[in-house]
Amino acid sequence: MRTPIALLPVVLAGTLVLAPSPGNAESGVPTAIQPTSNLPDGFKVLEDYVEALGGEKAYRKHKTEELAGTIEIPAVGASGTVVLRREADTKTKVTIELEGLGSIVQGTNGEVAWRAQLGMPTEILEGDEANKLINEANYYAPVEPRKTYTEAKTVGKITFDGVECYQLELITRWGDHQVGLFEVESGLHRKISTRSAPGSDTFTTETTYSDYRKVKGVKRPFALEISAMGMKQVIRFDSIELGVKFAKDTFDPPKN
Repeated sequence: MRTPIALLPVVLAGTLVLAPSPGNAESGVPTAIQPTSNLPDGFKVLEDYVEALGGEKAYRKHKTEELAGTIEIPAVGASGTVVLRREADTKTKVTIELEGLGSIVQGTNGEVAWRAQLGMPTEILEGDEANKLINEANYYAPVEPRKTYTEAKTVGKITFDGVECYQLELITRWGDHQVGLFEVESGLHRKISTRSAPGSDTFTTETTYSDYRKVKGVKRPFALEISAMGMKQVIRFDSIELGVKFAKDTFDPPKN
C-alpha cells in the first residue's frame, strides 16, 4: 500500500476544481463522439453551464465555502474523510484523514502553495505545481469561463452515462488541454479530463460530477469520481456550506 505522501497527488486530483475511453454508456463511459452540424459555440455551452448552476449573480453572493464528506480509494482499500475549505479569490485548503494512514493536507493562501503530512515538515510547492494549484483554486472559475479558458470548441455530442452531452475541447489559460462533457438538456457539467499532453489520448486526471443539489440558490455536485495515476477515488460530500467564516490563518502553510 502506498504511503499517504505518495497518495497525495491522487486523492487531491479533481477536488480543487475539469476523454472518453472506449466503452458504452451503461458502464458510465461515453460512446464514440457523434459529430453534428449546428453545434453551439464552446463558450456558449460554458455560459449555459453558469446559468444551470443558478447564474453568476447567485454564485457571486458567496465568498467562502466548506465541503465535508467521505473518500474511498478502492484499489488500496483506503477510506476516510475529506474537508475542502475555499475562499475567494484563490485560497483553498484540502484536509484528508485516511484511516490507518494519517492526515494529508494541501492548500494555498493565494500566494504560497503547500502540502503537509502529520509528522513531516511542511513542503512549499514551487514552479508549475504551485502555479497550477493556485490557478485551479480560483473560487469564481465556474462563472468566469472566458477568464479560465483561452479556447473552447464544441466538437460533437456523445452519450455519457445514458445522457446526451456536448463534448468540448478546452485549453486553460495556464496551458492544460482538457475535454469537458456538458449535458445538452440541463447544461450541467458531467466530466472533465486533462490530457497528458496536447493531442494525447491519455489523461492525467478524469473527474465525473453527479448528484447535483441546490445550496443557497446554487447547484453543486455532491458526488465526484476521480481517476488519477491509474487509481479511482470516490468522494461523497455530506454537507456543503456557503458563507463560512474562517480564521485569518486558515490557508497559510502550517509552521514546522
